[in-house]
Amino acid sequence: MPGFSFIHAGFLAAGLAVAVPVLIHLLFRQRARIIPIGSIRFLKQVVREHQRRRRVRQWLLLALRALAILLLVLLFARPFLNQSQRGGLDEEVVILVDRSASMQVRTGQGSTALQRAMEEAKRETSRLGENVSVHLAWFDAGGVEEAPLDQFFGAETSSWLGTDFGLALGWAQDILTTGGRGRRRVVLCTDLQRGGMERSSIVPLDPATVLEVRDVGEPVVNDLAVLQADVPRTEIRPGEPIKVRVVVRNGGALPVRQVAVLVRLTGPNGQVRAAKAVDVAGGSSTTVEIPLEIKSAGIYRGTVAVESDDSLAWDNQRHLAFEARPPDRVLLVDGQEGRSVFGNETYFLETALRLRSNDSTERVGAFEVERLVWEAGEGFPNLAGFRAIVLANLRRLSDEDVDRLAGFVRAGGSVVMFSGDQTTPEMLNALRAAGLLGGKPRSEPVAGRFRATKWDANHPALAIFSDPQRGDLRRLELAKLLPLEPEDGGKVLLSAGPHAAVVERVVERGRMIYVAWTADRDWTDWPRTRLFVPLTRQLLAYATGAMGERAEVTHETAVRRDQTPGIQERDGRIVVCNVDSAEAMLERITTDDLAQAAGTQVEDSASEYETTKAAFASAPGAERPEEFWTLILWGLFVILAAELVLAGRVHN
Repeated sequence: MPGFSFIHAGFLAAGLAVAVPVLIHLLFRQRARIIPIGSIRFLKQVVREHQRRRRVRQWLLLALRALAILLLVLLFARPFLNQSQRGGLDEEVVILVDRSASMQVRTGQGSTALQRAMEEAKRETSRLGENVSVHLAWFDAGGVEEAPLDQFFGAETSSWLGTDFGLALGWAQDILTTGGRGRRRVVLCTDLQRGGMERSSIVPLDPATVLEVRDVGEPVVNDLAVLQADVPRTEIRPGEPIKVRVVVRNGGALPVRQVAVLVRLTGPNGQVRAAKAVDVAGGSSTTVEIPLEIKSAGIYRGTVAVESDDSLAWDNQRHLAFEARPPDRVLLVDGQEGRSVFGNETYFLETALRLRSNDSTERVGAFEVERLVWEAGEGFPNLAGFRAIVLANLRRLSDEDVDRLAGFVRAGGSVVMFSGDQTTPEMLNALRAAGLLGGKPRSEPVAGRFRATKWDANHPALAIFSDPQRGDLRRLELAKLLPLEPEDGGKVLLSAGPHAAVVERVVERGRMIYVAWTADRDWTDWPRTRLFVPLTRQLLAYATGAMGERAEVTHETAVRRDQTPGIQERDGRIVVCNVDSAEAMLERITTDDLAQAAGTQVEDSASEYETTKAAFASAPGAERPEEFWTLILWGLFVILAAELVLAGRVHN
C-alpha cells in the first residue's frame, strides 16, 4: 500500500512458511471408519451435524495458525508507515545556485565550482518527495532566474556578474512566504565569496525558514588576477611615454616571482607590445607601470594580461582601450588686456589650464594653450586643430566672426564664453540669432550677492563636485552676473539664486557653454579660491571631449547579463567592458557570517535527509517513530491464545 514500508523486507520471504499448517492439516486430518449397524436413521443425522461443526472449527483453526505465522513474519520485518509523501504536502524548498563569475574557479580534478553546485542541486532534488513544492533558480548580482526542473539541469552557464546573497535570499523569502507551507527550506549552493555580502544588505529570513548551505568553494585558490589596467595620461608628449598602470593580485598563499605582465594593443600603425616582470607576495597586490612606444595619435585597444596557469582563467586579463592624442589645443581670446600680465582677462584661466594633472578620476590631462588679444588683432586665426575656444569679456563680434564661430561649433568644436563689463546684449543676441546661445540675455547685469544654489550633479563636468573634497560649489560667490533666460535647446548647468548662471546649448556636433560671470576677479573672487582650478579644468576637459558622453572611449563594468567583457563599437564610440574586479577577490566568508546576516541557523554540512540517514547508520536497530510492531505483537498473542482454546475443542 502507498506509504507502507519495511525495515527488514527480506523477512517477508519467510511468509512461505504459511504453507506448513496447511500441509499439516491435510496430512493429519481425521478419516471416519465405516461400521455396519442395523438401524442408523437417527444416528446418521447426529453424525452429519457433528461433522459440519467439526469442519468449521478445523478451518478456523487452520486460519488462526496461518495468521499467527504471517504476524510473526511481519514482526521480524518491522513494518512502518512512511509519512514522507504526506509530509511533502506541507514542505516547500527553494534551491539557489550561485552562477557568478567567481564560480568558474577550477579544482585539481578540472570541475568548476558551478558544476559542483549543480551536482549538489541535483542530489537535493533526488531526495525530495513528489509532493514537495520545489523552486530551482540561478542567481548573481543581476537578479534571480527561475527555471523548471526539466530545463534546469544541463542548461547552466556562468555569468560575468558578481555575487549578491541579499538579492537571492530576499527572492527566496518572498517565494516561500507566498507559498504558505509550514516547512520552508532554502538550499544555497555557493562558493561563499565575501563580495556577495557587500553588494546589498541581507534582510533576516523568517524564523520558520531553514537555511542550508552547500559550500562548493575552495579554501585556498592558486590565482593571479589583473584587478586594474588603465592609462592615467593619454597625451603624447616628447620624452614622456604613455604608461599603462596595472594592479596585479596574488590570491594564493605563496609568493610568485617574476611573473610577466603583458600589454598587447592594436593602434593606427599596427601592434604595440610591452612587458614587465613583477614579484607579488601571497595574498597581496602590487602596482606596476609599463611604458608604451606610442607616437601616433589614435585609438589603441587590446588587453593587459599575466602569464599564469591558475584556477581562474578569466581574471588573468583585462580589456583596455584609450585614445592617444596631443594635448588639446585651446584658444583663449582675451577681450581686455591689462597693464601687466596679472591684469589680463585670461591670466587666471591660462594659469589653470597650463597645469598638468595625472588624476585619472577626473579624466583631465594637459592643454596646449594659445592666447589671443582680441582688440589688438583682426579676428580669429585659422581655427583648424583647436578643440575649444574660450571667449573672455569680448567687446564686439562681427558678422564674419559669428559665422566662423558657428561653423567651428557645428564641425564639433566647443566655445566657452565668460561675460564681463564689456559684454553687451547686442553681441549676445547676435550669437543667439546664429543658434549658439542657449537663452535670451538680460539687458543689464544683475548686482548683489549670489551663491551657487543648484547644479546638474549628473553632468560630466560637474559630477565630481558631488564629493565636497573636490570643491564645494556652494562656496561660489558672485557680486554681479549677466544671466540668460533659458530657451528651448538651452540646458541650465548651474544656477546662482534665481538666475541661470551657466547655460549649455548643443549645436549639431559641438556645443557652446555660457558663463554669466567674469573669468577674472571683476565680478567675483572665485579665482582666489580652491574651487577655481578644478571647475575651470573640468569645463574645458568637457568642452574638448576628454570626458563624459563626448569621449571617444568609454569604460563600463558588467552589471547586466547582456553585457559581455570585451571591446565593442557602439554609437560611434569605443566601449570597453570588464568584469567587476571584486569578483577576482576570492576571500571567503564562513557559514556563521552568513547565518548572522540572515538572522537564522545555517545547516552547512548535510541536509535533514543525510542527518537522519547518518543517525540510523550509526545506531543499528534503532526504532523509527512510525513503526507499529507493538500492535502486531499484541495481535500475535491474541491469535495464539484463540488457537490454543480452539485446538482443545477440536481434538476433544
